[in-house]
Amino acid sequence: MMDAAILFYLARKTSACQRNIEHIAGYFSLPVAETAVCVREPGLRPQTARLVRGHAAVFVVSACRGARPACAPALFGLLRVPLDSRGEPKGVLRLEGGQTRGYLIESQNRAIAVLPDEPEELERMLPRAMERLKRKFGLAGELPAPETKDYEALVEASMERIPGKE
Repeated sequence: MMDAAILFYLARKTSACQRNIEHIAGYFSLPVAETAVCVREPGLRPQTARLVRGHAAVFVVSACRGARPACAPALFGLLRVPLDSRGEPKGVLRLEGGQTRGYLIESQNRAIAVLPDEPEELERMLPRAMERLKRKFGLAGELPAPETKDYEALVEASMERIPGKE
């Protein structure tokens, strides 16, 4: 069975980020089997390498410096990802959030999602990343359709409960 791991690098919102990842990955039957923490840059490479050897998908959640995760340059170097003139990776799926961006780095049988330590941003990025992982690894499942509320019916129902209103 395929599983995933999460590596937190200089992250502070770990429990909220982990909940978001596990929740969305759960729709695709992708369990998170291991979680690790790295607080110093020298440990980032060996921790990432260890997790990639043991898991098909690794989510690296990192504090941000500017618009992208702080771990991104080190991981691009480790994985020999070619960069353009702005330092952005070539041939890598960009995951756009509202204020930040993440990346999905893929090899033939592995994937590393480089994500910001921002739970709200993860909610925007993870669906696109998981759709790609679904195609890549043949995962089952779907994200549920966004819930739409009938606000008119809610207002009418609340008005019926007001004493003295007909």
